[in-house]
Amino acid sequence: MLAILSYNSKALWYLTRGFGLVALILLTVSVVLGITQAVRYARPGLPRFVVSGLHRNASLLAVVVLAVHVATAVMDSYAPIRLVDVFIPFVSRYRPVWTGLGALALDLLAALVVTSLLRERLGYRAWRAVHWSSYACWPVAMVHGLGTGTDSRLGWVQVLYLACAALVIAAIWWRLVKGLTVESAATRGAAAAASVILPLGVALWAVTGPLRPGWAKRSGTPAALLGSSRASQNGTGSDRLVTPFRADFSGVQNIRPVSGDGLVSITLSGAFHGTQDGDLRVVLTGEPVRGGGVDLTSSEVAMGPASSPDLLRGQVTSLSGSFLSAELDDSSGRRYTASLSLNVSAATNRVTGAVAVSS
Repeated sequence: MLAILSYNSKALWYLTRGFGLVALILLTVSVVLGITQAVRYARPGLPRFVVSGLHRNASLLAVVVLAVHVATAVMDSYAPIRLVDVFIPFVSRYRPVWTGLGALALDLLAALVVTSLLRERLGYRAWRAVHWSSYACWPVAMVHGLGTGTDSRLGWVQVLYLACAALVIAAIWWRLVKGLTVESAATRGAAAAASVILPLGVALWAVTGPLRPGWAKRSGTPAALLGSSRASQNGTGSDRLVTPFRADFSGVQNIRPVSGDGLVSITLSGAFHGTQDGDLRVVLTGEPVRGGGVDLTSSEVAMGPASSPDLLRGQVTSLSGSFLSAELDDSSGRRYTASLSLNVSAATNRVTGAVAVSS
C-alpha cells in the first residue's frame, strides 16, 4: 500500500475529524448505557453494577476524546477557531452556528460531569434535573458534526450517523415501554413525540443543507477560506481553482515498466471533491522498493478543474516513506504547495484520500 501524508496542520485536520467521529460514537454508547441503567436492566452475566461501570467509563472516555477533538481544532491553523469559541456558543468566525452547537454540547457535557462528581452534595433531584440534559447533548453534538464536519457527504460517515441515531432512538423507545413509573404520562408523550419529530427534522435539514453542494459557503465558512478577493485565484469562470482548499480524492493506480533497467512508473489519477472539484494526476518514476512505492528518480504532478486538468503543473518535492508534497505553478508563474494523503488498495488498485493546496 502506498500512503502519502503531510504533517503539521494536515495531521491536525485528520485528528480533529477522526476524534470528532469517535466522540460521537462514545456519546452514543454513553446515552444507550445510561438508558439501560435507568430501566434497571440486568442479566445473570451482566449485573447492574457492570452496566453502571460501563456507562461511567464510556462517559469519561468520551470526555477525553472530546478534549483531543477540541485541542486539535484550536491548534489547526486552517480553520480560525479560537479557545473562546470552544466554550462560548455562536461567537466563532468559522461556521458560527454549527461550531456554536459544538460549544453548547461541550458545555452540557461539562455540566453532566461536574454534577455527577458532586452528586452527593447536590442531592438526587438536582442531579437528575441536570442529567436530563444528556438527551439534549447528544442531538446537539450530532447536528454540530453534520453542520461543521467536512466528512458529512461521505457514504460511510452517513451510515455511522444513521447507526448512532437508530441506537439512541431504539433505546429511548425501549425506556418508554419498559414500565416507567417515575415519569408522568405527559413526559413520556413528549419524549415519544420528540424521538420521532427531531430525527425527521434533522434528516430533512441534512439532505437540503450539509449533504448538498455549496454548504461550505452557506454554513458560514470565512470568505478567505472559500476564495474571497484576498484568496488567490487562477483561471476564469469554470477554469479556475480557488486556494487554499482541501478536498477528498478518489481514483485509481496504474503501474507499468518504463525501461529495460528495472524502473517503473506509478500513476495515481482521479478526481477530488470538496470546496473545490477537479482532477489530479501524480506520476512517480523510479526503482521499485520492497513493500511498495519507488525510489524516486523523476515525478510529475498536474491538477485543475475538469475543464482544465493541467492548470497547475509541477513536481514532487518530498517523498520519504509514505509522505509526499509537491510544488506547482500556474501559467502566470504563481507557486502553489500541494499536500496529499492517498491510500492505495493493493487488491483493487483503488485510491482514496485527500488533497490540500495553498498558494
